[in-house]
Amino acid sequence: MKQASRFMPKYEPKKASKPVVFAFFAIAVAIVIYQPWYLLVIAGIALVVIVWSAIDQPNVERHFQNLCKERSGSSICEFAREFDSKVVDTWIIRAVYEQLQAALPTKQSVPIKASDGLFDTLMLDEDDLDLELIEEIAQRTGRSVEGYESNPYYGKVTTAGNLVLFFNHQARANAT
Repeated sequence: MKQASRFMPKYEPKKASKPVVFAFFAIAVAIVIYQPWYLLVIAGIALVVIVWSAIDQPNVERHFQNLCKERSGSSICEFAREFDSKVVDTWIIRAVYEQLQAALPTKQSVPIKASDGLFDTLMLDEDDLDLELIEEIAQRTGRSVEGYESNPYYGKVTTAGNLVLFFNHQARANAT
């Protein structure tokens, strides 16, 4: 019998190897020394991003406060009931729910529904989905991301429910 999903291990980020970190800092130092005007461009871009975030964050927090009020009393249980547990792996349901909550641009614990749009309702960035969230869910569920192009949900992952179903159709990763 498979272990209950509540005992699933948490996501553990891979540590960058020392040569990669050293190479990154060496390149950054070389840019600052040989092209100091790049530093001004990077600082300018960083300043714009910081100011924009400070202006927009109260709207984001208000959006998630309203979601929390609407969904008062909801939890992962309601999310899990939206799937047939005889067909959908409960580990995938839990991993998607928990990793989506961790990826939200708020500190609030927002109850998630399967119908929630990843980009409109949950306000996630497509790059976060592609670069981080997929890797985190794959690691926690033991699913491979290889061969994702043949997945029937490839290119259709716009809701939390579709993300669950996408991973449910992925093969298990080979244990190495």
